[in-house]
Amino acid sequence: MFLKITKLIGKPVCAALWAVFAALAAKRKPLPLLLLFALHLFETLTVGRRVAKEHGVGAVAWIANCLCFGFTWWLPLREEG
Repeated sequence: MFLKITKLIGKPVCAALWAVFAALAAKRKPLPLLLLFALHLFETLTVGRRVAKEHGVGAVAWIANCLCFGFTWWLPLREEG
């Protein structure tokens, strides 16, 4: 069930979080944006890289997808294959 929801709305929700946190950062509240970036960076360097290598995804694609969409990108890929 969670995987199905992630496939349907995960990327738009993640994009909305980036937008909301960027707006907060513009109002001098950068902590949520910095935390989201740090979380996605950690995820990129750990799980995202491994899943991308297992599925033959190019470096630019997995880095961009992990930084933008986090687990909503790699979780469905990992579960399908």
